[in-house]
Amino acid sequence: MTLLLAFATAHAQEQTIKLPAYDADIHKTSVSGLSSGAFMTSQLYMVFSDIMMGAGIVAGGPYLCAKSWAANTLVQNATTTCMNPLTASTGPNTPVLVKHAALLADYGYIDPLKNLQDDRIYIFSGSRDKTVTTTVVNQTREFFKSVGVPEASIQYNKSIAAGHAFVTDNDTDAACALTQPPYINDCDFEQSATILNHIYPGLKPPAAQLGSAVIAFDQSEFIDSAYTSMSDTAYAYVPAACQNGKSCPIHVVFHGCKQGAQVIGDKYYAQTGYNRMAEANDLIMLYPQVQPSTTTPLNPEGCWDFWGYSSPGNPNPDYYTRNAPQLRAIHKMITRLAEPRS
Repeated sequence: MTLLLAFATAHAQEQTIKLPAYDADIHKTSVSGLSSGAFMTSQLYMVFSDIMMGAGIVAGGPYLCAKSWAANTLVQNATTTCMNPLTASTGPNTPVLVKHAALLADYGYIDPLKNLQDDRIYIFSGSRDKTVTTTVVNQTREFFKSVGVPEASIQYNKSIAAGHAFVTDNDTDAACALTQPPYINDCDFEQSATILNHIYPGLKPPAAQLGSAVIAFDQSEFIDSAYTSMSDTAYAYVPAACQNGKSCPIHVVFHGCKQGAQVIGDKYYAQTGYNRMAEANDLIMLYPQVQPSTTTPLNPEGCWDFWGYSSPGNPNPDYYTRNAPQLRAIHKMITRLAEPRS
């Protein structure tokens, strides 16, 4: 049995519940992610900025990156321009992307750009990352500055010799400079804590232990399209205080390609430090899940959609507005968490 099949079997047998309502503080929502999850982070953040306080982008390009160059297909842009372009001039076309974003906001397809003026953005690019290079990630910073995030509110770290990975302070994870599955590397700092501290200044250090169990919930009830490549099950961590009356902020965490629970089990949603920060600071962690698909939609590496696979056959796929299939599903999860407790 392959590793993928073993995890798929284990998770198919997992007991799931209906995602509860916790009366969360929806207007203190934030989001972060790695790689395709970083592109998805920008999409969720830009589309629903009315409820957002900030975002953490690890090894990801700017919003709408796959629309950089009209002469290329979306897939061509996504896999070259937005990952490892030959030169800076063939990388993300940030001025065009800013114009696209402004038009989308003007027509109501995404929330107004003025919402970004009091938000906080964390950006990271490992200097050994050859998958999504610093040339690309530099334009993420330029994009956010251009759409109204104050430069002083952007923390950009490109000084660490990290490969393409989410970073931990766990010496059992891969060496910092490597790029290899499961793309979680020990670089002697806890990136989850750094992200959350930047978005929500003044947080307490991570808790030594968790007081609650991770919730496995039925993600399928939020999905209204057959082409999302999203898993039936997703995860959340809800500290006791947030279960028992406190209205807590929500932080959405997007794994990267080849990092969903169907592939690496609980490595991302339980072992990257987010939950210990949640425990110490009464934050709700939401971990949506996407899985590999080799049919329709074609998503063999289990990536989040930042080029249009969730709208197969559509010459103008919508993966980046409030009507996009994956974004609709995730927004419904956030809304559920914010509903009054029953």
